[in-house]
Amino acid sequence: MKQDILLRIQSIISNQGLDEAEMMQQIKNLVYEFEIKDRLIKESRPITDLVKENLVIVQSDELSKDLIRTGFSDLDFSIGGLSFGEFVVIGGRPSMGKTQFLVSLVLNISTTVPVLYFTFDLSESLHTNRFISALTGVAVDRIIQNRLDPIDRTRLLHVEKELEKHKILINDSSNSSISALKSQCLKHIQEDGVKVIIVDFLQMMSSNRYRNSRELEIGYISRELKNIAKDNNVCIIASSQLSRAVESRGGNKRPMLSDLRESGAIEQDADKVIFIHRPEYYGFLEDEDGNNLSGVAEILIAKNRNGRIGEVKLWVDKDFHKFKDFELMKREFSISSYRLDEIDNSPL
Repeated sequence: MKQDILLRIQSIISNQGLDEAEMMQQIKNLVYEFEIKDRLIKESRPITDLVKENLVIVQSDELSKDLIRTGFSDLDFSIGGLSFGEFVVIGGRPSMGKTQFLVSLVLNISTTVPVLYFTFDLSESLHTNRFISALTGVAVDRIIQNRLDPIDRTRLLHVEKELEKHKILINDSSNSSISALKSQCLKHIQEDGVKVIIVDFLQMMSSNRYRNSRELEIGYISRELKNIAKDNNVCIIASSQLSRAVESRGGNKRPMLSDLRESGAIEQDADKVIFIHRPEYYGFLEDEDGNNLSGVAEILIAKNRNGRIGEVKLWVDKDFHKFKDFELMKREFSISSYRLDEIDNSPL
């Protein structure tokens, strides 16, 4: 193993295409890789042993320990929650509220599991203001521009105490390479017990491979994110831009799996693909039954490797940059009773 490490370090150092920062990140990543190598290598096992173990788990309440409730009741009802080891993609066109949704989701789950949030689009300061806004109800633009009235200032008094209940780490590093991200993920999984990792957003990432083909590069990044999730038993949630084909499409302009930008590999690698669609953005103010669509976000479950696909609705609190349950929405899914019990009884 020692010789293998030396050879790989020499290979990194001799790579003329790497700058100093990237070189250091790859060496750090190599160190963490070898530290957990023995834990990640698994022997083949007989199916009879696996069946016996799985039946014990299924017949007890232990299955619920592998589920993470999103905090949105209709969404949890539909997909059964998120699972450790999953790679989940949240897609949408600009202005659909992908980051808003992720902030709301992180606040919902971070009281029970530690979350690491990579934000490549916003600075840590601007991103923190979105969390403050979601918690306090003070519009984020008033926070950023320091246009706070007395009521706003009162609401901000307890936000620090409130955030102490949440286990959130934010990383706004300008190094958006997959090797740097992997190094940070392994570090925080090991040191802080991180169980959920947010990547906002996928198309802003880069790699040292396939530099002449963006589609192949994004495909490589997607597979690496899936591998991190699977090898470390964490849930990785990445937001993704969609192609402009959505805008030129007629009808209700709902996104499809083929709209995932720059790579069909994202569709293949993801365990779940969820699209955020706001009809009012495209001028649709009522649905087919005449119901008001103002402030309504359609959450389209386009792929679910472990369950059904379909649609739920959430309210978009645009002033506070927060998504909330759509309580009057009729549940459109049928789901096995044991899946419901997992959510109801889950300690998460």
